[in-house]
Amino acid sequence: MIERLTALQMVQIEPLVSESQHEGFQFLARLCEEWASGTNRFSQRGEALFGLFDSGALIGVGGINRQDASTGRLRRFYISPLHRRRGWGKRLVHHILSHATPYYRSVVLRTTTDSGDGFYRACGFMRIPGSSDPTHRIELTEAEPDGPANGSQPFCSEANPTSSAAGSRR
Repeated sequence: MIERLTALQMVQIEPLVSESQHEGFQFLARLCEEWASGTNRFSQRGEALFGLFDSGALIGVGGINRQDASTGRLRRFYISPLHRRRGWGKRLVHHILSHATPYYRSVVLRTTTDSGDGFYRACGFMRIPGSSDPTHRIELTEAEPDGPANGSQPFCSEANPTSSAAGSRR
């Protein structure tokens, strides 16, 4: 189940923070720091933070921030390693993109891992040639939010649930 997070409960997110740090990622720790300080609570128009729950346990998070007037930025995206390659990550990305569609024409992200690159491309994102920040982009179509993205596959098609949800660093 996917829920919009309007409060960040440390007891729920701490296991994910620990797992992500064990994998060498610091962006979930930054999420907690920014939330606590009020720097970023995904609360501006078009922004949201979502939690992915399985049997009541938080197994993933991901959010969308405003990059500029027409572009959102996928941020703080992480799926617990035990729940990867089961379609959970694609469902969460799809949910975030569906939320973003009325607000943005495109969504960008940054990833630094090969597994992240493969995962986001499987969700319909395209690499941005020559750019290290952001690294990937997807064009959104409000009229057909489940239609083809970037002239290719539908974003996050459930037909291919073999994904590894490596983190979006920013």
